[in-house]
Amino acid sequence: MHTMTEESFQAHVLDMKVEGYTILTDQLTPEECAEARKELETRYPDRERGSFEWLFNKARVFERFYQLPDHLRLIRHFLGPDALLSAVYGSVVMPGEGGRGLHSDSGITGHNRDASMPDADEGRRITSHSIALNTIFCLSPFTETNGATEFVPGSHRYEYLDVPDSAYDNARTAVAPEGSLVLFDVNTWHGTTKNQTGETRYAVLSPWRRRWTKCEYEMARVVKPDVLERAGEDGPVIFGFQAQSPYTELWQWDREEGGPKPEFSHLRRD
Repeated sequence: MHTMTEESFQAHVLDMKVEGYTILTDQLTPEECAEARKELETRYPDRERGSFEWLFNKARVFERFYQLPDHLRLIRHFLGPDALLSAVYGSVVMPGEGGRGLHSDSGITGHNRDASMPDADEGRRITSHSIALNTIFCLSPFTETNGATEFVPGSHRYEYLDVPDSAYDNARTAVAPEGSLVLFDVNTWHGTTKNQTGETRYAVLSPWRRRWTKCEYEMARVVKPDVLERAGEDGPVIFGFQAQSPYTELWQWDREEGGPKPEFSHLRRD
């Protein structure tokens, strides 16, 4: 693990701007990957009942995933110093699974949500700026044949939401060693390829948003107190305490703490 040089940082920034994604290697140790894989394997049978969600609350190893300096530097470069963690959840592709087609993200709570696109937009999405990013942590090696994610380079600048058939001809698999992460703009078309091997492919997904957009979860309500404490001074920012909308009158609200001022603690909602 090392802090990237300025030259390396600028190269990743260029990849993000031109291709819509970039790969950072050596972000997690082999031991961290093994521990995280074991956690996902244990939780896999109950994945439909939320066992893959809020992973930072369930095992200490997943707290590392929002504390990696190179990762945070790139996220904040594109989303601002007050960027919000939107989720941390598991992704497992068993042998024979995958190949579900190309799509963009932020279709549930983000700017690509179909129901939130007015007629005046004429089917066009926001492409002038990065509104949200997603991260894939490669707990297994990502190869051409094991269910790795494929991307369509440059598609984050395509104006319209619908994915044209021609996009499939330009898709490129993100090949990366274990311990890498793939950071991408949520506008970039991507999809899981089919796992043609006999081995399970493990990953963790971690989307991030600009402060003024809506996250997938109310993270300030989700995060456990001990997890927040271990996140240090970045914790209240990352988990969105400062982004919470007031439910009191403004003069009674502490924006830094994300709740009523001490003298109005009786108004706090648990």
